[in-house]
Amino acid sequence: MNLQLIVPILYLTLFSCASPPRDLGSRLDNWNEQQAVFAQAHERSNKPWASSAGLQTLLNHARRHNPGLRAAFERWKGSLEKVTSATTLPSPRLTLGAYLASVETRTGPMQGRIGFAQPLPWPGKLAAAGKLAFEQAEAMRMQVEVERLMLEQTVREAWWELAWLDRALEITKSNQELLSHWEIIAQMRMEAGLSTHTDVIRTQIELGKLEDRVQGLQDLARPVRARLNSALHRKSDAALPQANLAEATPLRFNPAALSAGLPQNSPQLLKLKHLRHAAKHRVDLAELDSYPNLTVGADLTFIGNADDPNVAGSGDEAFALTLGIELPVWRESYAAQERSAKALLRASERTLQQTHNTLDANLEMALFEHRDGVRRVALFQDSLIPKGEEALLSLQTAYESGKGGFLDLIDAQRTLLEFQLQAARGQADRAQALAKIEHLSGVSLHQDK
Repeated sequence: MNLQLIVPILYLTLFSCASPPRDLGSRLDNWNEQQAVFAQAHERSNKPWASSAGLQTLLNHARRHNPGLRAAFERWKGSLEKVTSATTLPSPRLTLGAYLASVETRTGPMQGRIGFAQPLPWPGKLAAAGKLAFEQAEAMRMQVEVERLMLEQTVREAWWELAWLDRALEITKSNQELLSHWEIIAQMRMEAGLSTHTDVIRTQIELGKLEDRVQGLQDLARPVRARLNSALHRKSDAALPQANLAEATPLRFNPAALSAGLPQNSPQLLKLKHLRHAAKHRVDLAELDSYPNLTVGADLTFIGNADDPNVAGSGDEAFALTLGIELPVWRESYAAQERSAKALLRASERTLQQTHNTLDANLEMALFEHRDGVRRVALFQDSLIPKGEEALLSLQTAYESGKGGFLDLIDAQRTLLEFQLQAARGQADRAQALAKIEHLSGVSLHQDK
């Protein structure tokens, strides 16, 4: 009888200890390599930058030091550990028993017993739980990539905003110097009786407007620097390298390929795909929960010597193998778990579809913003600014010779200033749109990785 019990018990034990996916071991080894990318110092640093520091230096610093990215990485590491725990058998139980009153048997009194029991989930439950934990961990790995792309977009956008502010300040101050020169000329012409005091007043009004713009640009730079330093895990007023808008060169890419490649390249969609797979395994696990768990074990009873020492087996311990089984009688609760798991699976599929639609729409808007920036840069730099400079030079010559009006000259200068600022704004918008495209598509358009 004992042999007949041992064979099925061993079979159930081995079958219940089903392993998670076959490739889990190799993928865990790959994870160790990927973790090394993030397992670096994340202390807060405010050391001055090298003179050659640029956007690439800031991106590398943000990847190493940003606490939000580190937090995502730690959540990923925590989810990895759940794979092991999900595929491990429940802890065995050891029981000790002592008889308060002696129980006499033919071979002697029963004095106490010790028992060992190992719960065994129904075959397939551990494998399903392992696959569920595995897909959840993969989703967290994709979330790390989502956080990285968001961080890089923040750094790029703030960097190019600072570059725009510096260029706008440079253009505005250059116009200030030119208007100050014209103010002197207007005063000289007024003293000579060649013009009126109105020309001087108009110049001073325009200078006041430019001074207000300079102060506004300088004040706006403070929160932009704070946003960039926050992404870099530095103090809000820490010094930053000089951003140069001239480095915002256009890049060539295939918009249609980016849109078509969203399902394969977007970490947001890949994360949701893993969550959908996890939901499928949750359905499998819910279906298996309706099958009973087993328990195998052994009991050893200690027996004292019999009163009659001639009794065969006097004082021999009694050994027994045990097999327990749960009774899943509450069928409605298991059915409810299955319905819940299937509803969550449907929800995960709809979430994936909706996120894909949203990403596709947002990518189209980012592509438009990039095209719009390219168009505006070409329009202002290649056409309007040269024409504005030509018109300003012609009106300046006419005014100095007494053949032109000062109001026309001021209007031409104001128009040229707006053209120059719009060209710079277009360069910044084009670069910021590229950062947004990279974030949404999951594809690197820069060769700075």
